[in-house]
Amino acid sequence: MDPLASLAMGVPGLGPCAASSIPFPTLRGAEFLGVEANWVTNFTMSIPRVLFPGPFLSPAVPLSFCNVTLSYTHPGTHDRILTQVWLPMDDNVVPWNGQFVGAGGGGFMTGFLGSSVGAVASGYSVATTDGGHTVENFEDPQTWALASEGNVNLNALQNFASVSLADAAAIGKSVSAQFYNREVDRSYFIGCSTGGRQALMLAQRYPHLYDGYLSAAPAAYWTEFLVTMLRGQVRMAELAYAPPPCEMAEFRRRAVAACDGLDGVEDGIISDPDMCLDTFDPRTVVGAEFECAELGKKLKLSEKGADIAVTVWGGWKEIDEDGNEKRIWDGIGIAGGDFVIARTECDYSTGEPVCKPAPFVIYLQWLQYFLYETNQPVDITKVTTAELARLLKKSRQLYDSAIRTADPDLSGLRKAGGKLLIWHGLSDTVIPFNQTRRYYEEVAAFDHKHADEYLRYFEAPGVDHCGQGPGGLFPHTVFQALKGWVEEGKKPDMLLAQTEPDADGLLWERVLCSHPKRAKYDGKGDTRAAASYSCE
Repeated sequence: MDPLASLAMGVPGLGPCAASSIPFPTLRGAEFLGVEANWVTNFTMSIPRVLFPGPFLSPAVPLSFCNVTLSYTHPGTHDRILTQVWLPMDDNVVPWNGQFVGAGGGGFMTGFLGSSVGAVASGYSVATTDGGHTVENFEDPQTWALASEGNVNLNALQNFASVSLADAAAIGKSVSAQFYNREVDRSYFIGCSTGGRQALMLAQRYPHLYDGYLSAAPAAYWTEFLVTMLRGQVRMAELAYAPPPCEMAEFRRRAVAACDGLDGVEDGIISDPDMCLDTFDPRTVVGAEFECAELGKKLKLSEKGADIAVTVWGGWKEIDEDGNEKRIWDGIGIAGGDFVIARTECDYSTGEPVCKPAPFVIYLQWLQYFLYETNQPVDITKVTTAELARLLKKSRQLYDSAIRTADPDLSGLRKAGGKLLIWHGLSDTVIPFNQTRRYYEEVAAFDHKHADEYLRYFEAPGVDHCGQGPGGLFPHTVFQALKGWVEEGKKPDMLLAQTEPDADGLLWERVLCSHPKRAKYDGKGDTRAAASYSCE
């Protein structure tokens, strides 16, 4: 059963929370198949902070809402899409505030209920969609990617990429208006990773659907990064060497030691990855001993391990026919935490690490289903650099128009009066932060006169993908900043960020500055206090 059909079903609705009270929305190109409505009371679910940054994070709070699930099809396409709308009741922890939120997905999931919980807890009606895809986890598109062996299901891909997202906005606002007997006052879309890409897609193609778009760690250059992020594992095959995780962790530890103080504050965080790349070269520490916890003994940093670190940090580079270095695509930057793009699996039973590449499954799934168009698994050790380059070209040619969301022309958003706030963690090892910076700079160059009116971009030091990982400066006020911009005209040039408390209960506060400005320590104040930093 589809997760949207099985979760939070509640009891059959009465009164306004009844299928008979919910008319089908008007949606061009769609035919509605059915509607269900159920009361849900005392519903709890843990709320990851990245899914809905706000005051209701943990512990989980009991929710009371009407769960409306609509099924529909686009005639002639043989799809069946479920869109679920959660409508806060008067006895909810916060009653409906008159506003609507579209909730994004993750990985190969168009949407998921977890991203709806925080919105309902804060009083928003919220919609999410399965995009017509029955998936049990975010990593596997096996149930929908192929129409048959050798044939990609392009209609399903379009639903995943954009179509069902626009549908969900129209459906969610229509159902909210019918249920509460008035139009919504404001609407926002919130998402990270795939959800961040969805926010950009909506802002670029459907700018009138929402008043504000919050895009975190967006997978904007989808067709490029899913291929190029395998460069680390391909390099391992070329070198016939897969480093143990402890070796890559040691390279990063030494990078932090070399670069931590470059911003004037030693806090265990690299705040300027670009400066760090110029400061620390992993090849200079080859031969140094370190303790490998997995083995319980010392190893030495290897030349091949340094080569792989350079590859994943600095990006895919080649020498052209004129002897000049050419950047193919971005790396994760030297601040990247867990080496997702250089991940390996090791056997330590012999007393020495015997390791093999273990790529992040989402990258491999893109190759398998959408580029090789097969149900047969891909062996990354058989993929050469030349083959990876061929796949990159194929990915761009076949799918840019469907799913790449890096259009710098946001004139539609400007004319609609919408606002787009983007942020990305500098320690993200799943999606390179510098490609998000690239997108911001492309928009700013395209519309240098007006971009400041509708676009902001922030970088969060120490934050891994979508807020994962300890120690990062998480911008917990980011949604409030977007709301203030949309509803009160307050331009968000600065965000407050905090780390998680350490073992002593202490945390770091800092300001995040609208790019290209950076937080500057005043040299005298409390380094843990945001008041000691300014944007320059």
